[in-house]
Amino acid sequence: MKRLMLLMMILVVGMTTFAQTKFRALSWKEAIETAKREGKLVFVDFYTDWCGPCKVMARDVFPQKQVGDFFNAKFVCLKLNAEKEGRELAKRFCVSAYPTFIVVDTDEKVRVELKGSMNADKFIARMEDALTPGCAPDQLAARYAAGERTPDLVNRYALYLMEQKKEPEGFKVVNDYYASLTETQRLEPQNSFLFTRYTLDLSDEKSGFMVDHRDEFDVSVRELIHEKVEKLYHSELGRYFSGYIFREGAYKEENYQALKRKIQELGLVEKNKYEPMFRLIEGRVKEGDAAFLKLCRENMGALSDVGRNLLIMNITRLVQTEDQEILQQMAEFVRANLSILPPAIISFAGRMLDGIEERIKK
Repeated sequence: MKRLMLLMMILVVGMTTFAQTKFRALSWKEAIETAKREGKLVFVDFYTDWCGPCKVMARDVFPQKQVGDFFNAKFVCLKLNAEKEGRELAKRFCVSAYPTFIVVDTDEKVRVELKGSMNADKFIARMEDALTPGCAPDQLAARYAAGERTPDLVNRYALYLMEQKKEPEGFKVVNDYYASLTETQRLEPQNSFLFTRYTLDLSDEKSGFMVDHRDEFDVSVRELIHEKVEKLYHSELGRYFSGYIFREGAYKEENYQALKRKIQELGLVEKNKYEPMFRLIEGRVKEGDAAFLKLCRENMGALSDVGRNLLIMNITRLVQTEDQEILQQMAEFVRANLSILPPAIISFAGRMLDGIEERIKK
């Protein structure tokens, strides 16, 4: 019976291994020749020993059956350390971030380049999308240079440029396209990516248009537009709430009040529990450190989970002092709220407490 169980375990392990992505021990020349014989492309995972996201992909993504089935069927797969045996190829393909995944054809032309870790479903979807005819990096650039300006091309080409750390060029592609559209065209579903993907803050011209016309977008994308508007205002209010505005010396009462009025006008206050955030922002402007910490204690329970996390994470930015009594109050405030924080924030808060208490000892 024990032998039967052992045999079954061996078979299961063997089947799992078979389902994994099959990385081959081949030279570059051998990989290209093998791809020619098998009618496949060559896939390369460039990694380094110190890269955390690389380890996530190796541990959680490449062993999955769906990933193995997809990659083994289409590619001759190589896994190369970009600082060791893969150094020369990494240099040849201008690899500078890890992990970087490239696909080349048998003429050694790059057909796909992706960067960063992602889950299995997204990884396969991104790869399938990138393999769409006409969407290789050089083809995207050629189509754009020839004057093509379809929403799909603009989106793909801008995303490619940004993944290559060419953000200014990518945003120029997006913003030039946006500027070429009429108001009616901007509201069309196929152009919603301009707002949901490439509008990052309220200072962007696209943001103003999106907010002003939020209820005029096609119903198929309207919810996404509303969610984006909400995120943009939450991010901007967070700059005040977390203390960045104060630390940068950029606080202007008229700007804050305009932001507050717009948030109220958009009906975002109650949904996001912004009233206690308003009280704390305004208290930080008007009150001393001791009075502000008292406000923090009084309003902590009324904040949203996100608001509580932000307050704890940024308390040493909001209260910058060497006063021993204030430092003690700050430490007590953080310690009193550890039980309501998620594990990652508790870990951060613990390190912060160590720092505060070191300052108290001095």
